[in-house]
Amino acid sequence: MIRVRFAPSPTGYLHLGNIRTALFNYLFAKKNKGQFLLRIEDTDTERSKREYEESQKEDLLWMGLRWDEGPDVGGPCGSYRQSERLEIYREFVDDLIKKQRAYYCYVTEEEVEEMKRVARLEKKPPRFDNRGRNFSEPEIERRKAKGIKPTIRFRIKEPELILHDMIRGTVKFNLEDMVGDFVIVKADGMPTFHLAVCIDDALMKVTHVIRGEDHLSNTPKHVMLTEAMGLMPPMYGHLPLVNGPGGEPLSKRMDSISVRHFRKQGYLPEALANYIALLGWSAGDNREIFKFEELIESFDLARVGKSPAAYDPQKLNWVNGEHLRKLADQDFARKSLAYLKEQKLLRIPEPLAVRTLPVFKDSIDKFEDLGDRLGFMAEDFSYEEKGWLTREPSKNIFKRAILLLPDLAFDNPEVYQVFIDKLKPEVTVKGKDLFMPLRVALTGREHGPELKKLFPILGRDFITMRLKKALEVV
Repeated sequence: MIRVRFAPSPTGYLHLGNIRTALFNYLFAKKNKGQFLLRIEDTDTERSKREYEESQKEDLLWMGLRWDEGPDVGGPCGSYRQSERLEIYREFVDDLIKKQRAYYCYVTEEEVEEMKRVARLEKKPPRFDNRGRNFSEPEIERRKAKGIKPTIRFRIKEPELILHDMIRGTVKFNLEDMVGDFVIVKADGMPTFHLAVCIDDALMKVTHVIRGEDHLSNTPKHVMLTEAMGLMPPMYGHLPLVNGPGGEPLSKRMDSISVRHFRKQGYLPEALANYIALLGWSAGDNREIFKFEELIESFDLARVGKSPAAYDPQKLNWVNGEHLRKLADQDFARKSLAYLKEQKLLRIPEPLAVRTLPVFKDSIDKFEDLGDRLGFMAEDFSYEEKGWLTREPSKNIFKRAILLLPDLAFDNPEVYQVFIDKLKPEVTVKGKDLFMPLRVALTGREHGPELKKLFPILGRDFITMRLKKALEVV
């Protein structure tokens, strides 16, 4: 059975890049009737926080990515937090030292940085020169006496490694140039990412690792280390990176690309998943709008490209707008009302909002837009666009309209057309000069939903009150 994992570090909020990794893993697993695991890689004790872990889990669930094994769910391969697996790592490290595939290294961090500096000056890869392998016993004792705490490094043997990447095909690594003996246990005794991830992937029976291209250079380390521990490496596939609109790399620290930010702006989770899936993947049939179930059905790792994808906020808005317009009016009202209440943007009575919200379904990109759109019905509303209201023909329109309102049947869905048919003979203007003053008087704006949809919702009392308010504008 195919088993994949998403393994975030709880050192920040989920952003566009790592939620795409989670989504592609989930789609790959579910398309192939496999399992999706969540593992928390929290060995960075200084930066890891439980509040970030809870936020990451909440974002995954909001996106519809429910894990089959992991924290809060359990499973046969737990614990699913690396900080709770330290004893397991220690056993493997002891065995590597016993087999002379790892060693205590007393080279200081300052010496490592100096190696890198010199290598850069010589225009060489900033690799570790393996000097710690060959320290004599007196040298080691001298360093111990100075209080230097050792790391544990994995001993590189193979000068070259060739592997098959599920996305990039055959990849060849020259290890002599790119890497030296690398740290698997830090000086404080905590395992590094390289050690923990290899052990966990093997013991959790992960069959495929799908991750970002920035991890490609780590793959030879992981294959060698896994095999040295007598374990089976998974298959690897490395996703192209996601760049910003101008081609610049997206920063992990940018709040504007965090899932939390997208949620706050009022994007639908299924629309966000749809858009993110298009960052580096296509179905091959020119489709761009997918339900979540259709993403699972259509997903094929073979159709993931190798070139960087570009994040385009306008494209995201378009995708989200398409999903909004596919919602039934009742679902749109329910979801948008829940958003407005959560974000404290609701300024009108809830029953009125429920009736009115579907009118805006065709004219917004995300729920965040609704707070401003509904503002014209708030008690503290005031006109900002006044040009149409101050014209003399407009004053006459409002006065005549007020006289017609008492005889209108507002339970008639065609009440607006009846109103207009009665109003036209009463005034001297037509077309834009008739409709625009009415629109601005009722909504405060020149653009917005059709008045024929708004009219029966707003009702006689509101319309009368607003027309009288328009007459007061000078």
